[in-house]
Amino acid sequence: MKSLDLIEKILSPVGRLAEVKYLRAMRDGIVSILPLIITGSFFLLLGSLPVSALSAEFLSRYPLMKSASDWYQAHTAVFLQPYRMTMNLMSLFAAFSVAYHLARIYALDALPAGILSSACFMVMQAPRYLPSEAGKSGEWVLGLANFGGRGLFAAILGAIFTVEVTRVCARMKWGLKMPEGVPPAVSQAFTALTPACLAVTGVWFVSSVLGVDITGAILRVFSPLMAVGDSFAAVLLINLVMHLIWLGGLHGASIIVALMMPVWMGYLDANSAAVAAHQAAPYVTTLPFYQWFVWIGGSGTTLSLAFMMLLSRSKTIRSLGKVALLPGICNINEPIIFGLPIMMNPVLALPFLLSPLIAGTLSYWAIRLNLVNHPYILVPWTLPAPLGAFLATGFDWRAVVLVGIIMFMTGLLYYPFLKAFEKEELKKEGCA
Repeated sequence: MKSLDLIEKILSPVGRLAEVKYLRAMRDGIVSILPLIITGSFFLLLGSLPVSALSAEFLSRYPLMKSASDWYQAHTAVFLQPYRMTMNLMSLFAAFSVAYHLARIYALDALPAGILSSACFMVMQAPRYLPSEAGKSGEWVLGLANFGGRGLFAAILGAIFTVEVTRVCARMKWGLKMPEGVPPAVSQAFTALTPACLAVTGVWFVSSVLGVDITGAILRVFSPLMAVGDSFAAVLLINLVMHLIWLGGLHGASIIVALMMPVWMGYLDANSAAVAAHQAAPYVTTLPFYQWFVWIGGSGTTLSLAFMMLLSRSKTIRSLGKVALLPGICNINEPIIFGLPIMMNPVLALPFLLSPLIAGTLSYWAIRLNLVNHPYILVPWTLPAPLGAFLATGFDWRAVVLVGIIMFMTGLLYYPFLKAFEKEELKKEGCA
């Protein structure tokens, strides 16, 4: 009892952290734009097919295939256009989505807050004027470098700023009040006028009048986190903390993912951009890295455990294995965590804690040493792990082999602990 009380005292601040309004808005906002990012990743996959790897000798034997290969390589930019307009604009979409969800948490009018946040993010970018040349008129140019993962932190902080300005205006009743009888849509538009003027003017003054690169400044503040987050030590620490939170009775994934999502999405955007430019992907630990190589079957890397549960002598464990297997294949393992249970279970706690560390170690060094392609594609997280790993690495068959090795190794770790737990269950069933 004393140990449980100690765990509860240690984890209670973590539980309060999960309820922080900004983290909830950030988590929900980024999750809302994942369909766009997945769609963009699909087109990146189409635009990055390894046709150039086909040998000239092979293509010369099949003229039709050579024509198709030549046409594809000449039109890869066409396939990449949806990617550039979805995934490469993730920060703009996040600016709207995070503000929208934060405004809903505050019970404010969410749509104007999202629009205002998007506008402020655009003003941050401070477009520059290109003078005329060769008889052509000059034009304003807005670079897209900050619209991808690079600008994600600025988009999130800008969303928080605009919503807080809106909240202060609402609380202080700073706004134009329309007479009765005016349609609600018109009245809401004028109510949003004051916070819009204040927020846009503030961002404009800093970015254009003072000449401060807001996005660059915010990125420099978070650059140590971006640098450290892709290290092997970070992989171990993230998984250790996350699974300790799980064992303490809280949803560890929701807390850690909310905190690290902007970093992981920044890595993903950088990897995707590098592959689209036919360069080497710079980062290992994108979100797909954890999804497909570390959390196989869900938190705790429990897919191998789910398979072994089907062969248990205990009727209880075997029945739960039948229920948990299909969700586990789709990376949903709450039936195992809460049903077996693993949470607050001293027998299964150790393998649950160590399995992601083993998976993280094997996968990190396999990818870092270029034995497996770097993950750069975001695919739906409910796919089976081998298929998800295969697609996330750009059709690398070695990723499937790596997933198999990780499942085998984590299965070996879980086996003796499952047998010990099975022995206890058999006693309860009167079969020992």
